Amino acid sequence: MKEEKTIQGNGYKYIVDHILNSYETRVKVVGEVMQKTTALLRRLSEEQAEMASHLRDVLAKKESLRKRDFDSLLKDTVLRSLDKEKEVNEVLESFQKEQGDIIARFRNILTGNEKVNLSDFRALSKEILERLDRREKEISDLLRSFHIEQEEVAASLRKLVEKGDRVRTKDFKAVIESLKLRRLERGGEVGQLLNALGKVQDEVKLRWEKVLAGYV
Repeated sequence: MKEEKTIQGNGYKYIVDHILNSYETRVKVVGEVMQKTTALLRRLSEEQAEMASHLRDVLAKKESLRKRDFDSLLKDTVLRSLDKEKEVNEVLESFQKEQGDIIARFRNILTGNEKVNLSDFRALSKEILERLDRREKEISDLLRSFHIEQEEVAASLRKLVEKGDRVRTKDFKAVIESLKLRRLERGGEVGQLLNALGKVQDEVKLRWEKVLAGYV
């Protein structure tokens, strides 16, 4: 019977080490980009809150619009943003945990705590890389979608703020209604970061594949 080659028994541990280093680098870079992106979105959300507070005061003074009525009109937009932010945070936390578990498994294989034969490791490496690609795309799409919605709200509120004392309740209501209908995609700083993430993915994936090619 032909002996099955194992990672630990046939000098292939260096392969696991190379792949682990590449994987950790990729996860770290992806994590940093995602953190920067969420920080930008958080600042955008804070800007919205400041503009909304300003408009609430102006309309209360100039149009006698009760603050609770203002908040009621803005409620759906605010709640949607909060729900989306919560979803983003949960997805990012889940991603970090998943990657931590995968890295821990690679370390177990490297140290021999988990015995894996060479053919199974090849399949495992391919599966893990494909899963990472899918998760990165899912998160990038989620962040981009959230960014678009946040930019819509911010741009609309800015236009109202720019009206100064000339802003009217009917203007505010029209903006709220339009936000329910519009989903305009914009680039901006977050878009640039996500594009950079795509370039990083391609570069690290290429290095990963070169490592795999050494023993496939």
